[in-house]
Order: sequence, then structure tokens, then C-alpha cells
Amino acid sequence: MNNNIRVRFAPSPTGHLHIGGLRTALFNYLFAKKNNGKLILRIDDTDIARSQKEYEDLIVSDIKWFDIKYDEFYRQSERKDIYEKYLKILKEKDYIYECFCTEEELLRAKELSINLKKPYIYNGRCLHLSGAEKESLRKKLAEAGLVPSIRLNMLKLGCEQVEFEDMVHGKVVFNVKLLGDFVLKTSDNRFTYNFASIVDDIDLGITHIIRGEDHISNTPRQILLCRALGAGSPMFAHISLLYGKDGKLMSKRDFNANLKHYKNEGYLPQAVLNYLAITGNTFVVNDERLSDEIFTSFDEMAHYFDIKRAKSSGAVFSEEKLKFVNEKWLQQLNTDDLIYAIKEKFILTDYINVSDINSINISSSINNTNTCIENNDTNLENNKNNKDTKSSNIDLENNKADLAIKKNNTNIKNINAEIFDVIDYAEKEYGKERLRCIIDFLKNEYKTVKEIILELDNVFLYKGKYNYFDKGIAELLFENLKETTGNEPETSEFNEILIKNAIQKISKENKKNIKDIYENLRMALTGKTNGPSILKIAVLLGKERVLSKLTI
Repeated sequence: MNNNIRVRFAPSPTGHLHIGGLRTALFNYLFAKKNNGKLILRIDDTDIARSQKEYEDLIVSDIKWFDIKYDEFYRQSERKDIYEKYLKILKEKDYIYECFCTEEELLRAKELSINLKKPYIYNGRCLHLSGAEKESLRKKLAEAGLVPSIRLNMLKLGCEQVEFEDMVHGKVVFNVKLLGDFVLKTSDNRFTYNFASIVDDIDLGITHIIRGEDHISNTPRQILLCRALGAGSPMFAHISLLYGKDGKLMSKRDFNANLKHYKNEGYLPQAVLNYLAITGNTFVVNDERLSDEIFTSFDEMAHYFDIKRAKSSGAVFSEEKLKFVNEKWLQQLNTDDLIYAIKEKFILTDYINVSDINSINISSSINNTNTCIENNDTNLENNKNNKDTKSSNIDLENNKADLAIKKNNTNIKNINAEIFDVIDYAEKEYGKERLRCIIDFLKNEYKTVKEIILELDNVFLYKGKYNYFDKGIAELLFENLKETTGNEPETSEFNEILIKNAIQKISKENKKNIKDIYENLRMALTGKTNGPSILKIAVLLGKERVLSKLTI
């Protein structure tokens, strides 16, 4: 494949980016990386009534949060002159004509087709109007603040069918007669999706269009427009849509399609993308190391990615499988990278806040470590305003994405809401190296970032005391562990063997059940009756903290 590959992800800012849209962006990104190509992010905001700048900002921030990097950025609302230029080409070729039909007339025609159980096809009535009839109808439209819409004259194109080779579905054929003379520009001066989209694809040199199979019905119209404009048609790949376990299509309105849900639950961006990539059977992996198709990077994922292997049938989304993939990613992720991700992706963006997940939180003991959204916003705005005026629009969009990420939690109505940086606080409490040991331990015990933060808060940062099953055992543990080493032992001195020997000594000398001793130690240190190795937890807490929690 040549090195001039150009793909695009073109969301409409009429709502939040959902899990299916993210999957489409990912497939385009992987295809571009595999083929040394470029990914263009284009905001399709021709629907003025429904498009909102807020949604655009959130879409861009989501793309950035998931580390999908695009090379160019465009908005359709800023490209109207280009659409007019291409419309003029069609006019010069006599491929278009004015349509004076009102919405009410078209609606009645569609209702009639439904009643007759026939597909609606525009009958081309305006193509045969006289000059006088056109002027009369033009005046009526003008009184309503409208102009004639513009339609493509299919008869002039002289095509009976459209045939193309889809990279996923194979050969696809459409009967042109069933398409009708479709609208390119509406009576309220808006360019339609099919026209603006393919004009952008032609003008921006898009070579491959990878999108959901719900767009496959648009493809013949867009191919016909390519022919009418004398342009070559891009290659198409219509990937399967995502379905829930109930068999229903996942849409923007579904809770489990909302990206915020997966951020709040602590799924790593790499894990979410890894799972989305393998839902379509798009990999050929002959490496035992990758038997579960858990990759280590975008580059590795792109290396094995093959769009032609994508399933043409619907892909079923399973959060259980996603959690499995996330667990594997936590285990393989470099500890420093994980600490950075916890801090930057989840805490400072307020997707996971200890006060939201735990009633016993450290907020009362955190001093001078709060991060204010308003301060973050101000810094980002200042950085943006200080940019050289020649900075590219992609740099400006990245700045806006940084700002939008900070505000992406729609529950935050008050811009002065405080965000507690748990990682920063933990580093002050334990030191950088000890914190690394704690996170390295937790990442191998839990499946999500949320669970890691909860354990960090409840066990390693909570300075209160939990109840014991047996105060007598707690006293014995305190006395015996106090005698094991000096007052300020290093972790290497206060070790598992030492603690284990102390427990065995208590059991032998006081005729206490070893299981009861371990349960009391766990309750004292974690407030729970089960969990990861309590010996490892005790060592990571350190002797001073363990003794403090055992104090009656």
C-alpha cells in the first residue's frame, strides 16, 4: 500500500462521542499507523440546529484522553466556500437543478409511499417546471425566508447501478433508480451530509473511508458525486456496529455506550482501545506472547491490524471481557506510566475522586494539595493566548482539548470544585520509591484504576482506626511486632518473614488460632475480612503505621 494513505474520523457535534464512535476513530488511527498514513479529524457540523460547540470540545478532548493522535483538523462550518466551488462545477456540467418543493409537500409524498408500501423516490417534478412556474414558486419560498434546494440530476449521469468493493463486505451493488435525485443543498442554505462529506473527502485527498456500516446506504450517492465531479472514489470499509449483550444496537442514548462511564470506573484508555480493536476480529497474531491479543502499544496493535479481516456481522460488547483486558494492561504497564495515568487521566480530570467512591476519605487530612479546576483552566487559557499567532489550528485544538478534559465531567457545575490529588498526597506520605512499590503491588491485585485508588485511600492513606474482632489479639500483635525491630525500620527490615514469625509465636505462646490472628491483623490494617496478602500490605505500610493502627 502506498505511503499517501489519508483517512478521516468525522463525528457530528450533536452529542457526546460514544463507544462505537471511539471504535471507528481507533480503526482509522490503526489503519493510518499501519500504512504510514495521516489521520484527519473533521467535525461535521453542517447541521446548524443540532450542532453545539460544547460537544465539539468534548469530542476533541475524548480523542485526546484516549491518546488517538490526529495530523490535521477541520470544521465543515468553515469550508462553505469550498462546497460552493464544487457545486459550481456541477452546475457548469448541468448535473444539478433547483427544487421548489416545500417540506410539507415532500412529507406528504413520503407518507403516500409508506401507505403504498413502496420506497420513497423523489419524482423529479421540479425538473420539468416552466420558467414562469419557477419564478412564482421562488417568490413563495422567499416570503418564508427560503430559497430553492439543489438536487443532483441522476438521469444526466447515465448510470443504472453503482458497484464498489467494500474492504469488509466485499462486492456491493446498488440500483441507481432507487436513489432518486437527492438534495445537495437545502432550502435554508445548508449543504447536506452526502455532498459536504464527499466534497471534503475529495478536497482533502482522503484515500480510504472507514466508518460504521450504518453509512453504507450513503456510499452509492457519494460515489456518484465523485463521478459527477470527475474525481476518483476513495476505498470504503464499513465496519460492523457494536451491540450490547441484549442484542440491541448501542447508541449515544445508552448508558453503557457513554465513554464517561468507563473513565469513572477506572478503565485504562489503552485497555478500552485494545478491547474495541479485538471486537471485530481484525488481527492475525502468530505470537504466543500475544495469545490473548493484549498488546503493549499502538505500534504493536497497528502492526497486526488488518481491516480486511473485520467481521461484517455485528460485534457484541462485553464489559466483563473489557475488565479482563484492563486487568492484563494494569499488570503489564510500567509502574511509572501507571502512576502518571492515574494522576493525569483520572484524578486531575476528576473522573475518579476519592470522595465519590468512599465515605471514609482523606479529604480532611489533605492540606495544601488541592488542585482547583479554575486554576487549571486559567493556566490553559493563558498558554493558549500566549501562543504565536502563526500556530497551527491543530495546536490550538490540543489546547482546547486540555481545557475541555478538565470540564468533561458533566456533574461538575461549580468551576471551583476541588480535586484531591491522591497520588501527590501519597508521595508526600511515603516517598516516591515506596509509592512505586505500593502501586506495583496494587496493579497486580486489582482490575481497575478505581479499585487501586480505593485501596490506596482506604488502606495506605487512611489515618483513622478500624475495629478489631478481638482486642486481645490486637494487643498481642502490637507488643510482638513492636519488639521485632527498631522504632523506625526500613521496609527491608520490617519484612514478611519477621511478621509471619511474630504471628506464629503469638499462636504458640497464647494458644490462638493462626487464622484468627491473620483476620484481626487484616481488619486492623484494611477494615476488611478479605483482600490481597496482608503480609505484603503490612510491609508496604511500614512498622510505624502498622503499630499505630494496632494501638488500642
